[in-house]
Amino acid sequence: MKTVKCDITLLEKERNDSKMEKTKINLKKGLVEVYNFGEIKLHCYQTNDLMSDESYILENQENLLLVEFPAFYDNLEEFESYVKGIVKTIVGKVFSDHPNGGTIFQDVKGYASEGTIKSMKEGTIHGLVTGFETSFGGAFAKEYHKITDVLKDKNVNIGGFELNITYHDENIEIEFPQIGCVYTHMLGHDCHSIVAGEGHADAIIAQLNSYKQKGYKLILSSHYTPETLEDVDTKIAYLEELKKIARECSNKEEFKDRVKERFSEYSGLNYLDMTADFFFPSNK
Repeated sequence: MKTVKCDITLLEKERNDSKMEKTKINLKKGLVEVYNFGEIKLHCYQTNDLMSDESYILENQENLLLVEFPAFYDNLEEFESYVKGIVKTIVGKVFSDHPNGGTIFQDVKGYASEGTIKSMKEGTIHGLVTGFETSFGGAFAKEYHKITDVLKDKNVNIGGFELNITYHDENIEIEFPQIGCVYTHMLGHDCHSIVAGEGHADAIIAQLNSYKQKGYKLILSSHYTPETLEDVDTKIAYLEELKKIARECSNKEEFKDRVKERFSEYSGLNYLDMTADFFFPSNK
């Protein structure tokens, strides 16, 4: 395996009001933001791939825990080199929505819920991996990680890392109480999201309000850099406006035009297309 050189010059080092130190490290393709919470460090690997994927590494005094993996082979090599460079015991790899990329760290225990395992076989994850393999060809890392341990309990401790888990049909939401952070699949305060109608919008708003009530320091997701509670407020406002526009429109094209005009700088127009189909199913 090649050694991937890191530019360890500190591009940014800052402290916020919660005394959380952040350092940025440039890699060849991606970059890593390291948040120092004291006894635990959180390494956020930004892949800079076509899907803006993020993977996470938790580090304590002795161990590392990996959460989600990159989806493309070139990132996997870089990710593997970075993780090995920390030189600590890898106690596990935890998956919710991205269990592919299984060509590295094959001997490490793999953790996932029954819902994620089912999704890998016949659900959303299976459909996406199959589709991406076709779309991206040989660049996409289609191999699944082996799941050795099925997550079932709400509270889990892996190598000194505490996880509070909320189970959904095809994935999980993970709270890391020791550092005051939570992982969810998607947030993205300035990009469109897949919203399956008004009821789903209300459910997302309720979920986001729970983040505010718990006062999380960071919201981690698979397709965006770590976000704050201010970003949560922005997303809630977006969802409320989305519902309002949908009520005022008679078809999906009008809806999409209005949303694009209102949120002209938002990315993720493919997600907006899917949202429009959900709000106006008769117009498909």
